[in-house]
Order: sequence, then structure tokens, then C-alpha cells
Amino acid sequence: MTVVGALTGQILFGVCGDIIGRKWTFISTAALTIIGTILQAAAQPRMMGLNIWQQLMLFRFFMGVGVGGEYPMASTVTSEGSSAAHRGRNLAAVFSMQGVGRVLCGIVILFSVHVITDTNWQWRFSILFGAIPMMACFRFRWMPESETFMEDVGEKTPPSERLYGIMMAVWDNRLKLLGTAGAWFILDVVFYGNSLFSADVTEAMGGANKTLQGNALTNLFIQLMAMPGYVCGVLFMESIGRKRLQMIGFTGEMIIFAIMAIFYRELKGLTGLFVFLYALTFFFDDFGPNLTTFVIPAEIFPTAARATCHGLSAASGKAGAAVGGAAFLKVTNMFCPGGVCGDDHQHLLDKGVRAVFIICSCIAFVGLLWTKFLVDDTPHESLAYVEDADAIEPALPGEVEELEEAVVEGIEMGKLQKPEGYVIPPRQPSASNGVQVASGTKQ
Repeated sequence: MTVVGALTGQILFGVCGDIIGRKWTFISTAALTIIGTILQAAAQPRMMGLNIWQQLMLFRFFMGVGVGGEYPMASTVTSEGSSAAHRGRNLAAVFSMQGVGRVLCGIVILFSVHVITDTNWQWRFSILFGAIPMMACFRFRWMPESETFMEDVGEKTPPSERLYGIMMAVWDNRLKLLGTAGAWFILDVVFYGNSLFSADVTEAMGGANKTLQGNALTNLFIQLMAMPGYVCGVLFMESIGRKRLQMIGFTGEMIIFAIMAIFYRELKGLTGLFVFLYALTFFFDDFGPNLTTFVIPAEIFPTAARATCHGLSAASGKAGAAVGGAAFLKVTNMFCPGGVCGDDHQHLLDKGVRAVFIICSCIAFVGLLWTKFLVDDTPHESLAYVEDADAIEPALPGEVEELEEAVVEGIEMGKLQKPEGYVIPPRQPSASNGVQVASGTKQ
């Protein structure tokens, strides 16, 4: 239900962000995420005619809609508020907070199972804690409307006409959208599928502890595996480039999954090496397509449909997450009787995990080809004027003097009004051609 809600929110709030504006849509996604999270933690055995499982499904859908809306809005607000020199780095830094959140989630769960004895309060506390970061940043959402949006859309097109402009912009950029949406779908098939069957991998390696505390510790360890990729992605996003980094990530995943599939039996006896290689798959996820699929759609589409196109791309990714999560769990257990592996089916579980590695390698290869031929990472011209002091070009030799001479000439000819207190510098003959030039201090 969270995935379904996220997919819905990505499309819904993406369109709203382009029609209503960035500010109020961004506030709405935060509010819905907070409310949905709190309602989950407050679920009761019976309420509103629903049992607790039905309540959790409903409330997780609401939370998912808010979380889904964060994708197009956080990316669009960051993109339109950053200079060209730092836009990629800023977008990568925003998305890398996903990794920080996953690690924090693991820490909270580990704390819950060791400190809170009542399991009913363990899961309630863990879920409720998720609302705290969003509540802490909620007041910062009350920011001025994006200048880029106001200049390109808000001052030119009334809200009643913006939906038509969005549809036209989406159609005009359909090939770019195919590239971003397809790459995100391919990534999330591997990324979420890999995350969801990670417990089976650790069990196949003999590293799983089936106690509640053991599962919490394993979960935290898996989340920590991903952090180096996020950090490197932020550091090298600008220098390597978006498309190239995405291709590097898919290539790394393809190679590592292939190695683990081919040498699976040998690696099972080398748990440390197996864990290292498995961690590398997360590294190349995050030092690659997991970051770039978020960054590229925020830069290449026009302002009129930037949030919509990003939302559609992200929704395609969530569809891939649903496919990967469902398919890989079935593939992992497909050799076991009834599709469920027990303690005496270790060799059958090994076959399933190996099959998943082969599939992941093939999918990563498809992602590499998709990126190579269909992804365009050229920033849209509507973002070109967003500048800061670091992005201002230095003056060329003689450029300031030429401007000053033109100003003086304009004042003398009556075309420009002389500012109060401005002293026209004396003219001196040029040594080269006798032309009179200004030689005073720039005012």
C-alpha cells in the first residue's frame, strides 16, 4: 500500500506542483506524510469498522501519497533554487538523505527491540518516530514561491490554462521522458528487489539471526552498506556527469551480480568476501542510477512540466519496485515446495538466490543500454538564468573600459542622464590611433 500510495502521490502532486505552484504543494506533501504516519502509530484493534490491518493499509496509503509527492517537489524546488554550477551536487545531496533516513530507521528499530519490551509499543514507537524529521523541517516549507516558476509560468499562464500547457510539454518531451522513466523503472526493479530479498541472501550466507534483535541488527548493517555510494555520488556528481555516472553504476551492478552468480558456491564459504561483494551492489546503486534517476528529470524538462515529468519518472520507478519486490521474492523461493523455503531447504534457497543474481545482472545490462541510447542529461534552457556569485563570468580584458566609454559617450550625447555625483573622466588620446577614450575610475 505504501508503494501504491507513493506512485499515486508522485503523479498527483507532480501535476499539482505545476498547476498550483511549488510552495503550497510542497507544504501539502509534508502535512500528508506527517498525518499518515501518526495515524499508523495510533491504529486500534477496531476503529471505523476496520480491523487493525485494514487501518494500517489505509493509513500507509495516505503516508505513501505524501512520500510520493516529496519526489517531484523536493527535486523541483532544489533544482530551481540552485545555480548551474552546484545544481547536480545539491540534488544529489537532497536524495542522499534517503540513505541517512534508512540508517536512522535501522537505529530506531534496533533501539526499540532492545529497550522496549512490549512488542505492541515497539512497532508503534518505530513508526511514530518517522514523523519527527518531517515535523522538524515543516516550518521551512513556508518559503517564497520559486522565482523560476513565477517567471516562466506564474506570470504568463493563468492556473486554468496550465493543465493544457503541461500536457503539451509532456508530449513535446516524450522521448526524454521515456529515457528517464524507463531508467528509473529498471533501477528500482533491481534496487528494491535487492533490498527486499536481502534477508534471504544473509540467510543463504549463514549470517542471518532469526531473533527479533538479530533481524534488527542485520537490517541496520544492510542500510550502512549503502552509505558510501551516496557520499561518493554527491562528491563526484558534477565532475563525472549525470549520464556517465548512471552508466558507471549499471555497469558495476552488472559485473558484481554476474560474479556472485558464477562463483556462488565458492563465495558461500568466504562469508566476508560475499558480504563485501553484496555491499558493492548497493554502492553502485547509489554511486550511479539511484542518484542520477532523481537528478536528471529535475534538470532536463521545461518549467511548465518539470514537476509532472519528474513525478511520472518516479512513478515508473515505483512500478518497477512493485515488480522487483514481488518477482524476486518468488524467484528466491521458487525451487522450494509450495514456494516457501524452510530450514531443511538450504540448497534450494541457494539455487533461488543464484537465479536472482543472474536476473539482476541481465537487468543492469539493459539499464546500461537504455541509458546509453535513450537518456539525455542536457539541462533545460529555462534553468540557465539561475545564477549565484560563483557562476558569474570574469570580465574580459578591456571590457570594463569599453562599457565606461559607452556610458560617457551616452551622457555627452544626451542619451543617458548623468548620475548625481558622477564626474566624467577626462579624455586622453589613444597611443594607437588617436581615438579619445575615458581614463577615469569606474563609478
